[in-house]
Amino acid sequence: MRKHIKGTGILFPILMRQHRLRLLLWLSGLVLVSCSVAYAYPDLYPDQASREAYSMTMENPAMIAMLGIGYDHYQKIGSLFALEMLLFSAIAVAIMNILLMSKLTRDDEENGILELVQSRSVGRLSYLTASFMVMLSANVLFVILLATAMGFMQIDGFGFSGVVLYSSLLGSFGLLFGTMTAFFAHFSVTSRGTSILGFGALFFFYILRAVGDVEAAFLSWISPLGWLSRAYVFVDNNIFPIGLLLVSSLGLGIIAFILQAKRDIGDGLLPERAGSVRASAFLKTKVGLVIRLQKTMIFIWTIGILLLHIVFALILGDLEAFFLENEAMQAFLTGEGNVMEQFIVLLMAIMTLFITAPVIISFLRLRGEEKSNRTELVFSRAVSRMQLLRAYLVPAILIAILLPILQAFALWSVGTVISEDMMPLGDVMGASVVYIPAVLLVLGLAVLLIGWLPRATSLVWLFLVYGFIVIYLGDILELPDWVINLSVYEHVPVYPSEELSYASLLILSGIGVLLIFIGAWGYKRRDIEG
Repeated sequence: MRKHIKGTGILFPILMRQHRLRLLLWLSGLVLVSCSVAYAYPDLYPDQASREAYSMTMENPAMIAMLGIGYDHYQKIGSLFALEMLLFSAIAVAIMNILLMSKLTRDDEENGILELVQSRSVGRLSYLTASFMVMLSANVLFVILLATAMGFMQIDGFGFSGVVLYSSLLGSFGLLFGTMTAFFAHFSVTSRGTSILGFGALFFFYILRAVGDVEAAFLSWISPLGWLSRAYVFVDNNIFPIGLLLVSSLGLGIIAFILQAKRDIGDGLLPERAGSVRASAFLKTKVGLVIRLQKTMIFIWTIGILLLHIVFALILGDLEAFFLENEAMQAFLTGEGNVMEQFIVLLMAIMTLFITAPVIISFLRLRGEEKSNRTELVFSRAVSRMQLLRAYLVPAILIAILLPILQAFALWSVGTVISEDMMPLGDVMGASVVYIPAVLLVLGLAVLLIGWLPRATSLVWLFLVYGFIVIYLGDILELPDWVINLSVYEHVPVYPSEELSYASLLILSGIGVLLIFIGAWGYKRRDIEG
């Protein structure tokens, strides 16, 4: 066995150094958001009456489907925090691990790094072992940082044992999905396919838990997300779910190592589908080729966003009672209009962040091709830089325009069946498409970075994360106006709650177009990696 992991001690610090910035941003962001929200909870639920009022809302099946099963009582403020934050924090930690392990495993194998490493005097399993050590170190460090930070805050109602359990649940859940991603890496021949399988599993387990918590409890025990709610953090502090998460991780990890020992480098266990003998006229175009390469990613994001809107549409009939009885949720509704109108406006703002993600992913694929030394092969043909840049811009712009239209129609079509008071299609559509200029501005920023600071392109994700914090937590955390206004999404008119400002939309669109032209100019002038 020792010969199979020979060289792991050398590879581990190299991989840690390679991914140190990515891990630093993820860990600091997760800890900061968790602690900021926890600090605000005692003010949101200052007395027992407000907590009992919240418990009544958890009898709503829609809320159980979204957040999980509740507690019999909410005497401790920590129980409210755990109920509302544990599930979504676990999803965020899982995303971090999926992206990390898909990069460490299949992406490095796809780019030939694994083959190059194994040409040296190292064991066959050394690279995978070092990758697991990086992932394990990241999750252990996250648990220590979060438990220490929340413990030092000494928030009323947050016992130290509950804080440790809360942090350990998140770390164990991240470990499970990191291991699961390493397992999926043996099935797909690309890192994109590995990530899609990981995100697909996460979405499947969320739906399975939602159905199980409402209709059939045994389904929740199949989903790892269902195990989290059964820990009853800050009340019973049941550690059994941690055992389930660790045992599952160990089992998947053993299988991943067995497959790594037997599988040939570059191969996948799932057979690749044969393509057509002849390419269509559209595929022969540059834009057509880019869309073809990204069609799976675009399809998965589109289906996921539409399904989320269908789920939210199913609770529209119970909105009035839910928000009137929940003081914490009232903090989100600060605009004008009835509860449904304010909820839909807030929903469209949050879902705009989800739409921005595939827009960025689609365009930044240009940077990925350059780093993989495939761009210089394209330029060896009769292809100009502006033609290639335009080929990646067009799909990103189409996603930014079409997804808001599709999500508005999905929400409205299901909402009209659920509630008689559903907003008109025009208002729902307007509340969604009004954010298109903001999405295009973020895309322009990505073009600017690729043109002038290609090594810093990942910084564009900070604008997306910052926008999420401001939209989702800005009112709860009572952030000052100047901090809120740093988010580009805050300059979008809150339609239809307030009058539509065409000047704001034109300014956002103009800035976005300007950034695209400046970035394109820089891309045309700079050296290409290779």
